[in-house]
Amino acid sequence: MGTDIHIAAEFFADGRWHLADIRPTEDRNYRAFAILADVRNGYGFAGFSTGEEVVPISEPRGLPEDISLELRNKIEREVSDVDEDQDEDWFWLGDHSFSWVTLKELMDYDLDTPIQVCGYVTTEEAQRYRQSGEVPRSWAAWTPQPGFERIEWQVPLRDSAPLIQTLIDEIKGLGEPEKVRLVFGFDN
Repeated sequence: MGTDIHIAAEFFADGRWHLADIRPTEDRNYRAFAILADVRNGYGFAGFSTGEEVVPISEPRGLPEDISLELRNKIEREVSDVDEDQDEDWFWLGDHSFSWVTLKELMDYDLDTPIQVCGYVTTEEAQRYRQSGEVPRSWAAWTPQPGFERIEWQVPLRDSAPLIQTLIDEIKGLGEPEKVRLVFGFDN
């Protein structure tokens, strides 16, 4: 079973936080989850290693005490009262590891740090890596299939956590970095 993220963007104006009128990307990117809140840090499905752990921006902080009224109203509705496909006044933030980060924290995080990654790739991809240094484009944390082998390689953190740059790009137009944040949670 995989882990997914659920994200809302907020900006600070007029003395309080407001829910932004955008839906940030919610791609499954475990290295980004590790950066955001130490979720799936160095492991994937069933605990299989995906490489070196990263230092998270923070451990899960919980929902902000000053969460926007708009977001609070959307997340406090009872799930039994909601048709997820039809109800725009409802938002689900998952069921664990609730947290938030500011745009400034995201922008200050060093995405150029090299990180050791590992996974199972086809035998051909493994040979290509050993011969030319070409890093795999896709891999699995584990597979029982024949014709795959486990290898390790190094990449800049931004290559292993592309969701972080995507989120920065999506919310940077909302205001000053200290006055823009993502509120999120996870499910699995």
